Amino acid sequence: MSRQTPYGVNPTDSSKQTIVESTIKGSQFSNATCPTNEIVTKRPTYININKTGEYAFLYETTSSFGGNVAGQIGNFVTGSVVEDAAGGIKLDISPVAWRRIDDTDAVGDVTFVYVRVR
Repeated sequence: MSRQTPYGVNPTDSSKQTIVESTIKGSQFSNATCPTNEIVTKRPTYININKTGEYAFLYETTSSFGGNVAGQIGNFVTGSVVEDAAGGIKLDISPVAWRRIDDTDAVGDVTFVYVRVR
C-alpha cells in the first residue's frame, strides 16, 4: 500500500497546493511497556498477561503518575486467573496499575499496550 503525500494550501498562493510536513511524530506510534507492579502508569488501550498466575488491577486512584499504590491493595479488582499463558493472554481492560496475588510479581508479567488512534 502506497503512502499518500499530505498536501495543504500554499501560503504564498492559495490557488496552489504544497506538500506539508507529516503530523505523525515518533512518540505518536503504537507501543508497549512492561510497567512495575503497584506503580501508577498511563492507562493502556489493553493489556497482555505474559505469565501464568492470578492478577488484580487498579482502575482508579488519587495517587500521581509514578506513585506507589501498595497501600491501596483493597482497591484492586481481582478476576484474572491465567493457567496457561502460551503466547500471552490479551485483556481489553485499561487499568492504571497491576499486581500479582498468588506469587511474587516481576516486571514483564504484564504488558501495557498503547494503540495510537489515527
